[in-house]
Amino acid sequence: MNDPLFTEGIYVKRIKGSFGSGATSRECLIESLWFPYRAENGIVELFPVMDNLQRVLGIKQQISAKVFKEEYSLKDNSKEIYLNLKKTLPK
Repeated sequence: MNDPLFTEGIYVKRIKGSFGSGATSRECLIESLWFPYRAENGIVELFPVMDNLQRVLGIKQQISAKVFKEEYSLKDNSKEIYLNLKKTLPK
């Protein structure tokens, strides 16, 4: 990543949701893990990461840098995981 505003690491996106309906409805917090691949021209390219942190899925998402800063947070102690996953991506 060329943009110094982003730290090398795995990022977490949290979304509030609910399961069930009526009396069985429960609020929940859904977390997804993301690998920021590139940041250029105000756009961040991300790949989803498997929950076991062993693999990056080949589904690329592009979002604005503003949205990235607002909705994604750096996972604690994830730089080593990021660097290991980075080795598996094509150049």
